[in-house]
Amino acid sequence: MASEHTVTKVLLEWINSFSLGKTLRTIDELTDGIILWEILQDIDPQYFLEEIPERNASDHWVAKWQNLKHIHKLLLNYIRHQNDDTLPSGLDPSPDLESIAEKGSGKETNKLLKLLLIAAISSPNAGTYVQTLQELSTSTQEGLKDIIEEAHNGQFEPMDAADELREDLAKHDRPVDLELQFEERVGKVLAENDRLTHEKKELEKALEDLHNRLARLQENNDTLQNRLASTEDRLVTLKSGKGDIGFNAKALESKTRQQDDLIASQEAKLTAAQDEIDSLRMTVESLRVKNQRYQKLQDDYDELRTEKDQLARKANAAEKYRQKLQASQDFEKENQTLKNQIKDIQQQLKDSDSQQRWSAERDVELEEYRKLLPQVEQECNEIQNLKKQLEFNNHALTERLESADEQHERDDALISELRERLGEIDGLPGSPSPGSETSKMQGTLHKDFEAIGVKESQLKSENDDLKREMESVKPPSAPGSHTGGFSESFAASVQLARSGSSQSDDYWKLYENYTSALQKIAEVQDTLETTKKDLSDTQAELGLVNMEQVEMLKGLEEHTSTELTKIRGDWESLTHNVHHLEAEVDASQTLVREVCAEREELRKMLDNKQSEISSEDQEVMKEMQMLLGEFEIHNGEGEEVPQKSSFELLKQCAGVLEKNVERLAQRAEYIQQQNELVKSLRERMKNYEENLDDGIPKEREVELQNIIDNQARELSLVGSAWYHLQSRWQNNNMTVSRYRHGSSTGDSKGWLAKQRNAVAGQ
Repeated sequence: MASEHTVTKVLLEWINSFSLGKTLRTIDELTDGIILWEILQDIDPQYFLEEIPERNASDHWVAKWQNLKHIHKLLLNYIRHQNDDTLPSGLDPSPDLESIAEKGSGKETNKLLKLLLIAAISSPNAGTYVQTLQELSTSTQEGLKDIIEEAHNGQFEPMDAADELREDLAKHDRPVDLELQFEERVGKVLAENDRLTHEKKELEKALEDLHNRLARLQENNDTLQNRLASTEDRLVTLKSGKGDIGFNAKALESKTRQQDDLIASQEAKLTAAQDEIDSLRMTVESLRVKNQRYQKLQDDYDELRTEKDQLARKANAAEKYRQKLQASQDFEKENQTLKNQIKDIQQQLKDSDSQQRWSAERDVELEEYRKLLPQVEQECNEIQNLKKQLEFNNHALTERLESADEQHERDDALISELRERLGEIDGLPGSPSPGSETSKMQGTLHKDFEAIGVKESQLKSENDDLKREMESVKPPSAPGSHTGGFSESFAASVQLARSGSSQSDDYWKLYENYTSALQKIAEVQDTLETTKKDLSDTQAELGLVNMEQVEMLKGLEEHTSTELTKIRGDWESLTHNVHHLEAEVDASQTLVREVCAEREELRKMLDNKQSEISSEDQEVMKEMQMLLGEFEIHNGEGEEVPQKSSFELLKQCAGVLEKNVERLAQRAEYIQQQNELVKSLRERMKNYEENLDDGIPKEREVELQNIIDNQARELSLVGSAWYHLQSRWQNNNMTVSRYRHGSSTGDSKGWLAKQRNAVAGQ
């Protein structure tokens, strides 16, 4: 399909084929409708007889719009009249007349001219217009042919208002470079100047032709004036009768009229030529003004281009200086970053060494605690068995007391009966007094109760002594050396380890408190052995002491819980500081490789630690299953369980609680360290991920991250399992039916296995 500019050019050339008295150069000259109305009157004078509403249309677009509406209405009616009340399918019957009148829209004007073309070839004088079309240029004939075929064979598709609005917005919203816009304007001005120059030359040539024509007409006019004067003189002579009347008077009169008409036509042409000359002079003046404006624009353009070149050179120089300055600043920043990274790496190396030493020491302590766990659990079972045995003995003594009370009641009844008989046979000699025997029995029973009360008071006093000794077992507040009761080699090894260790003073204070507590516990064990025989004779009264033992255990547990809370608070503050220090580490490609290697080592350490913890947990669970199984076997078979003294049970309970609390605290610290380590690695890898060029692939990163998450979750589960088992053991709420057949029970039935399955199912 031809462009709008081509269509406009073709239609304008066709319009100029009509006898309009002037040549149209732009399509804007048709917006008032006057020329279109003249063409319609030429097409069919019988149909277009009326006058347009505004014959002398002003510059206001409303008057033009009225003319165009009148023309459009008659034009559509004429086409329908000539085509059996139908319009060609390819025509747009509703051009935007308002846009033509107000804005001079070329697209809408082309639509109106197409209607005019179809009306011309549909009129009775269509043959004349076809011959006129054949006289036009070949390109114009092809363009008009395409327009006519499109009107008759095409299908008009009206454009939606939204599409038109979208096109207008797209035209207005399209970003335009100011420099390109200026160059485009300059190009248009140059093209307009060339066109005006060409028109000026044509007008000058036409003006010269008109001058020549005017000169010829002046000569002809002078000749005719001379001939007219001679003819008038001759006519006067003939009228006076002096001349020779050789010609016919009528012929002379007709010739005279012809000459007058010719003179009038020549004068009219002369007037028109003079008007045209005046218009050409005005055109020349306007062209001269436009040429001056163009020259001014050309000078401004040259100045702007020169200024633009200067600014471009300055901008290039400034850009080079800016790039050099930016490169220098980048080098300085990179140098400072590398220095900071070196310091951070050195600090991390020191922290890693101290962490390894601390981990080795913790492993040794964990191994010692693991060895003590079977003994603690065995002592716990023995305490439970002893408690049950004491309850059984208490129940037996209660039954004996009830039977003694019943016997006493029967004796009282017998005594009262004997007294009645004695009252009947008062005064029998030689009969013994039953009252004396009764009082004797009652005195013996009172002595037994008094002896029991004395023993009870003795037990209470001994229990108070034990409480005071247990208070002395607690860790002292003042630091100092507490290895005096041990061997010299042990003291030397402790001193050597302390001098070469990186642990803080608080740690070694706690260690000294721990050694002193062990020493005092050994002393208490000797004291407890001496009182073992005395307490074995008073097992029936241990039920009274049992409540005091429970209170002591509760007090000891509260003390350990406060200590544990304090230690945890210190640890959280330390980990918080470490987290803030690690967050300040900057990214670097070299450091990324080192961090990756460090991460692999940490993962290996984490795997080893996890395997050790898992094996430890399995061993602990197996040992507890074995102990609980033995406990159930003993209960089922009714075998006698070795009984221990209350002081020994108290000592064992205190030791178990202290060891379990320390173990849980260490396990919680280890889990917290692992969580903080994983969090720091995640943050560091997130910062280094953008600068990583040839590191670990993304798939491997995701896989390793999942492994770290699973291991962290496993550590949390192990810690929660230990807390759960510890709380159940302290509350005497341990369920042993699960472990009665430990060898045949699957691992999936345990609490830890259920937690793992629940986490895996998330």
